[in-house]
Amino acid sequence: MSSAFQHPIFDEPSAAEPGQKPKRFKVAPTFVIDLSFSALCLAGITPVWKQALERGAAVSVPTFALLALILACYFSKTLTIGHLDGKGGDARTYVKSGALVTTGPYGWSRHPTYTVAMLQFLLWAALGVYVQAFAPWSPMLLVAVIGAPLGFFLINDLVVMPTEENMLRRLHPDEFDAYAARVNRWFGRRAQ
Repeated sequence: MSSAFQHPIFDEPSAAEPGQKPKRFKVAPTFVIDLSFSALCLAGITPVWKQALERGAAVSVPTFALLALILACYFSKTLTIGHLDGKGGDARTYVKSGALVTTGPYGWSRHPTYTVAMLQFLLWAALGVYVQAFAPWSPMLLVAVIGAPLGFFLINDLVVMPTEENMLRRLHPDEFDAYAARVNRWFGRRAQ
């Protein structure tokens, strides 16, 4: 078992019990992480993309298609959070669900919003690599296309996910271990 990172920003253990309202509004640290890496991608890609768009349809059509997929990832995360809400939990304001949620997207990933966010950052990286082929070389773009997916993966896999899993293990001791034996952390079901 991995140890959880102990820091007040990751305060899931003090989450509100099912049916209770949280004492104060709190922006989830994972939202801040996602938003920060998205901003890094935008900062790195936008200047190069603007230059590359001068090449016409060869750049604009594929890049707008990639942007549509990236927006679909953001929408998918919203649907996943809605699924959790429907089961009594609220990832946005730290309301614990009364039961461990293992259905819907949680049947394929123990952390489906992070999985979709990882896909989103890989798509940002693909967009960056593509536009770089049509514009002068940009070190900021290189930082964005490598740093965003790698940083997001490492922070979530080494810090955020173990912290959340330890909280879920405390709340649902027998159920979580059985669930973790069936469903991978990032994606996929394990053979039984």
